[in-house]
Formats: sequence, C-alpha cells, structure tokens
Amino acid sequence: MYLLRHGESEFNARFEQTGRDPGISDAPLTARGHDQAKGAATHFINLKRNPPGTQKPPRRLLCSPYTRALQTARPIAEALNLPLKVLPLLGERRLYSCDIGSGAKDLKARWPGADFSALEDEQWWPPRNEGQEDIERRVRAFLALEDQAQEQSVGPALVISHWYFIFTLSGLDCANAQIVWRDGRGKFHKSG
Repeated sequence: MYLLRHGESEFNARFEQTGRDPGISDAPLTARGHDQAKGAATHFINLKRNPPGTQKPPRRLLCSPYTRALQTARPIAEALNLPLKVLPLLGERRLYSCDIGSGAKDLKARWPGADFSALEDEQWWPPRNEGQEDIERRVRAFLALEDQAQEQSVGPALVISHWYFIFTLSGLDCANAQIVWRDGRGKFHKSG
C-alpha cells in the first residue's frame, strides 16, 4: 500500500503564511501542488521499471473526494492508466474551512471518469468538526476494506488522502505530496 498526501493547496499556502484559516472551502491545488502531483505520477511510473522483489507499482487508485486530492490523483490515474475510486472514508479530519467539500453532483460533473459510487449523499463530508476517535473509526473501516481487497489479491493500492488520515494510519508526519509505503511486514516508511 502507498499513501500519498495531496499536493499543496491554496489553503496550505495561505495557512503557512499566516497561521490562520483563510476560509477556503474545498481548496484546490496551487500551481506548485499541480507540479507536485505530476512529480508523484513520475515516481509511480518509474516503479514499473523496478526489478522483481522490489516495490511494485500500484494496481488500484483510491482517493478522497476533496478537490485537492482529486486534482493530485488525475495525472497519476492518467499516467498509470488506472481507474479512480473515490471513498469518503479517506477524507481529511474536519477541522478547518478546507474540510468542507464540494457536493457529490458537482464532483461527478468535474471528474466524469471517476467512480463516485461510495458517495451516497450530496453532502458526503462530516457535518461537524471531528474528534480523533472519528478519524480512527474511518481508518479502521478503511483497513477492513483493504483486508478484503488483499484477500482477493487485487494488488497494491495507492491511497491519495490528507495529513490527519495518513498520520492516523501510519504514525508518520507527511508534507504535501509526500509518499508513504507499507512493507510486507506492515511497517510504514517515507519515500525520498
């Protein structure tokens, strides 16, 4: 399994400058964030050249429904020719304005090739701020789905998500567009 934090968003860039919530809901990527997404796509393409017994490229692409994650996923999906499955379980812990998403109809219109079947409601993001136990519950639910997928030998997944989700799952603090991978013993490592 690979975990990829989305590229730099407009929220991230402004928050880093001011330390304050800039009030940007469902923040899109900055130009730098788009470049980071292209760099991640190149990284995963290069995994196809690895010799047997080393890291394998992902065979599944799973993504949070937030715009910044979907924009990060797009060049990777195109480069690897993988379908994109969108799962609200992978969303960020709701704490800031950027954690208010776009409606399911809008997302489906902007990403027509993606599988949004897991978005059962127009408002798929949490209706209120979440506690740590909420994100832990979502991580456990995701891991249960992944266990089922691995039993079916569907191959490694690339999960495009957010800081809190990745930290809760892996225990690792990730920068924007940083890749984390899980080895065969279940231990997580940062790439690069």
